[in-house]
Amino acid sequence: MRGARAALYLRLSHRDGGGEGESIANQRALLRAYAREQGFQVAGEYVDSGWSGTRFDRPAFRRLLSDVEAGAVDVVLTKDLSRLGRDYIAAGQYAELYFPAHGVRYIAVNDGYDSLRESDIAPFKNVVNEMYARDISRKIRSALAVRRAEGRYLGSFAPYGYQKDPDDRGRLRPEAHAAQVVKEIFASAAGGEGTGAIARRLNARGEPSPGRWRCLTHPGLREEDWVGAGCWTAAAVRRILDGEVYLGRTVQGKSAKRSFRAGTAVRRAPEDWVRVEGTHPALVTPEMFAAAHRARRRSVGTGFHNELSGLLRCAGCGGPMAAVSTRKKGSPAALVCARYKRAGPAACSSHRIDYAACCRLLREALAPHLALTEEETAALRPAERDAETLACARSRLEGRLERLYEDRAAGRLGEEAFRALLERTQGRLAALGALDRPAEGTQSVPDLRAWLDGPLDGSALRALVEEVRVEQGAWVREEQGRVWRQRVEVFLRFPAPPLEREIAL
Repeated sequence: MRGARAALYLRLSHRDGGGEGESIANQRALLRAYAREQGFQVAGEYVDSGWSGTRFDRPAFRRLLSDVEAGAVDVVLTKDLSRLGRDYIAAGQYAELYFPAHGVRYIAVNDGYDSLRESDIAPFKNVVNEMYARDISRKIRSALAVRRAEGRYLGSFAPYGYQKDPDDRGRLRPEAHAAQVVKEIFASAAGGEGTGAIARRLNARGEPSPGRWRCLTHPGLREEDWVGAGCWTAAAVRRILDGEVYLGRTVQGKSAKRSFRAGTAVRRAPEDWVRVEGTHPALVTPEMFAAAHRARRRSVGTGFHNELSGLLRCAGCGGPMAAVSTRKKGSPAALVCARYKRAGPAACSSHRIDYAACCRLLREALAPHLALTEEETAALRPAERDAETLACARSRLEGRLERLYEDRAAGRLGEEAFRALLERTQGRLAALGALDRPAEGTQSVPDLRAWLDGPLDGSALRALVEEVRVEQGAWVREEQGRVWRQRVEVFLRFPAPPLEREIAL
């Protein structure tokens, strides 16, 4: 394959330090030398610096998959298998299935792995790589739990109204100007002023929003990188009014990952949060805090709840999509770019998408991946869907995956049968991953088969989908008349290429 187009993939874990450190430089030198030696043409470099190997939503890795899908890559080179990933299931699927299925050769140089040749050791190396990640994760969780119990503040940035003590970065102290604004917000809310009115008044006098204030007080941050940094909103005011931190209380552990493999955290019940009293000076009294909550005006809405909240992103600016009213019959709402909604065409175009049409599209896109059999669904009756039962089901499937790799390495399973069984088992694991997630505030778990036909369940959706990118639609003239066409890209939380779909109305 001399002259083949080679993609160099380099990854540096955040635990190894940030920036283009020595590890990245060494990987680059090794891979470029290997490419020259083999006569490969380097078509591009893909660098994920500061990204854990247990995650596969890394930006450069996504870009690599897009180029693989586009046929722009013939060979993928990594220093070793651990650079590809430390989740043995996902790493094995990419190396054994995904790349070969797209006609791409994968080589892990230091491990001597080449997808063109059968390897008995690769599955076991992937397991060892995952064991390393599991051990590091366990140690980090233990250390963070101790610091939370001590009331140490672990956030990257101090909450609005506070700043980190330069002599003790784990402690907070009031920031004079922002603290005064916080006190004003509570006093106004206690007096009966609504959150929207408070936001408008702060904007009218040019008061920097919490996002903009963060950028002003941290010179290394760029305002354009922070969605919502431009102005005050009713939601920003509500977040401050709900913040127990202003009572002098450190509240952490609001979310947690179910395992080191999980790409995102699951929100925990409020009673499970870690609260430590008196860790820093309070900005408001408990009486003022309670009065502000009693007097808050709650608008009476239409009953619509956006189950897609937090999932949809504008493909133009990368910002979130916000719900707006619609006159379209049969649809409860539409979604538009939040920056467009807030600042108009000067900030971005609308990227408007019909809510009901988007829900239908996501159901159709996910249906093939919810691959539990009828027997497996029946075995997980609602009364038995506790954490222990689901953990056992997951453990059985993961054990099945290990045996598949062992049988293939020992020659007991042919290549075609191995691929078919691996894909089926991986699909069942993805479906179980959605089941293994109680709905917020309850102990119930959504039934995926019912979800496909019934009301949309946002908790199940977020367990399967990482992000949905919405492009600007347009009216086009076709034989049947004018048709609205819009492209949507769906990124999943389990190893699978992005799904591209088109909405036609």
